[in-house]
Amino acid sequence: MTTKESKKGYMERLEDLIALAISRNKGQFEPKLRKEIVKQDTLAEEADKQKAVKNWYLLMADFALTGSGGEIRTVTKVYAFGDINETGAEEEVIRSIANERLKLDYQRFRDAGIEYLEKRF
Repeated sequence: MTTKESKKGYMERLEDLIALAISRNKGQFEPKLRKEIVKQDTLAEEADKQKAVKNWYLLMADFALTGSGGEIRTVTKVYAFGDINETGAEEEVIRSIANERLKLDYQRFRDAGIEYLEKRF
């Protein structure tokens, strides 16, 4: 994370955001779930060494907490990734893994007494 991002209210870890919410005795999260496509340039395994592009998707959640002065602190977390050329069944397995990981974070919110809106990928 850059200093510029930090000044804009981005935080590095979900733990930091949870600690901030606890310290203020208030916190409510409504995660914004998204699927983002990323491209990776690789060298092909053939003898000609031409570049190949592989497309991946990331299943991500943005968690935001509004501070007492109105500033918004945000953490983005990647829960799973996969190849965009996967079959529907393979993608469903990846989504299921992401949802299980997300449930663990929801449990952390419950343990900390933080309200949240539960969503699934």
